Amino acid sequence: MLTREFLLKADCKTSFGDIEEALLWSCEQRAASLAARLMASPEVTSPSLTGEPTIEMDDPVETPAERPARGLSVLVAEDNEINALLMRSLLSRLGHHAVIATNGAAALESWFAAKSAGTPYDLVLMDIQMPELDGIETAKRIRASEAGEPARRTPILALTANTLVEDRYACFEAGMDGFLIKPLDRDKLAEALAGLAAARHLAA
Repeated sequence: MLTREFLLKADCKTSFGDIEEALLWSCEQRAASLAARLMASPEVTSPSLTGEPTIEMDDPVETPAERPARGLSVLVAEDNEINALLMRSLLSRLGHHAVIATNGAAALESWFAAKSAGTPYDLVLMDIQMPELDGIETAKRIRASEAGEPARRTPILALTANTLVEDRYACFEAGMDGFLIKPLDRDKLAEALAGLAAARHLAA
């Protein structure tokens, strides 16, 4: 686009070089005007893509009371592989560590090994009916080994599908501290474990 000032210059100059010079002068004027407008434009911040204001939040600081307590070390004596895996998964979700023994003899050996290593189990979940050595006899041998020792007893909870009074009596006679009905109820197990964790914390 030719400005009025350019046309006036062009009228006064007739040579090709003069016309070229006038054209360059017009382009320089337009560039300077555009640069001035750009420099005067206010700064505009781009809107949030989500349409919501951005809020900066401080990183949450975990307080000692909010930190989860160390989980329990649990020996699970269960000969049914599926039940054992389900109990391990359930205990893991509750924040505890489980070791599986598939019969009473293996459970007794694992219990003695943990005790000798100075890392005794916090709890034993003992199935009543197992091959080689059943849960009742295994519990009796654990209690016999603990007799006369100053260390605290290992809590033992029976795992049984039966609710007969005779079975409960046999569990208590063997030195067990309680029982849980199979299939396990998550809330009841969590409640029992929470009580044991609290007792261990008080004893520490």
